[in-house]
Amino acid sequence: MGVEILFITNKDDISVDYLISKLKLKTKKFLRIDSEDINKIDFNINPNGEFLIRINNEMYNLKNVRSVVFKRTPTKFDFSKEDSNQNYLNNERKHFFEGLYLCLKDAKWINPMFATHIAERKIFQLNQAKLLGLQIPDSVITNNSLTAHKFLQKHQKSIIKPISNGLQVLKKDIYSIYTSEIKKDFFSSYKESILFETPVFLQEKIENKSDIRVVIINENIFSVRIDKNDKTEVDWRKPEILKTYSNINLPKKLSNLLIELNKSFGLIYSAVDLIEKPNGEFIFLETNPVGEWVWLESELDLNISETLIKEMLWQN
Repeated sequence: MGVEILFITNKDDISVDYLISKLKLKTKKFLRIDSEDINKIDFNINPNGEFLIRINNEMYNLKNVRSVVFKRTPTKFDFSKEDSNQNYLNNERKHFFEGLYLCLKDAKWINPMFATHIAERKIFQLNQAKLLGLQIPDSVITNNSLTAHKFLQKHQKSIIKPISNGLQVLKKDIYSIYTSEIKKDFFSSYKESILFETPVFLQEKIENKSDIRVVIINENIFSVRIDKNDKTEVDWRKPEILKTYSNINLPKKLSNLLIELNKSFGLIYSAVDLIEKPNGEFIFLETNPVGEWVWLESELDLNISETLIKEMLWQN
């Protein structure tokens, strides 16, 4: 069977489940690869241009893939038994997948694999956003206790956030580290300059009228205002926080800057987080090239999925 659209993800990817349910109405020439299933896939790949894989006795040809929906390089693998070589084997699997996907160079990637990795780096995001003229919070990334202390003293209120996505995966549990307010005297107990084992990411706490989530798909913008029932909470993503959603039309200049930022990372899709201040200014916080969106479509009847499918089918 020839494959025109390839999904690369994990089994717990709800947004891909949702997209596929919509895509089935338009084409059957798609294939989903979940990294947990690598031991169940029969590969026949060679430099002569053969890209054949067999899944459940069905043969698929990846040679003519036109679009790839990429979420993450597979790193989650099922094992039949404990093996002391798991780290090595995982690295072999990862490099195999990355090499295979790079060979699909004529396909449209949503998003390109290494562009996704680069765009997830929050320090780089802030640098790019400022270069383009977006407003950003005063920030510092430091492993020096005195530098961190001085930063907190400079601002009335500050927050601390993960440098990465904050997702912690343990053997039996998965949990998230959220953005939180940090006390002004948090580092005051350090009498001398101490270097931490890893840098901390500190920002001034922005006065917040509303949180804004912006979904960007090429030239298309979907902007949603998120109002929290508890205004003292910093991170609206916490599941226990009650939220209401409404559409918002961003200023044209801001929308154009966000589209330009997305393109500067080499992305087709991203989810951007902003803060709207009481005076109407918008502050850029971060972008997520694999950010979720299904719940926004459900809440506000947006056509995000149809816009993504049009990209996959080259209809834009």
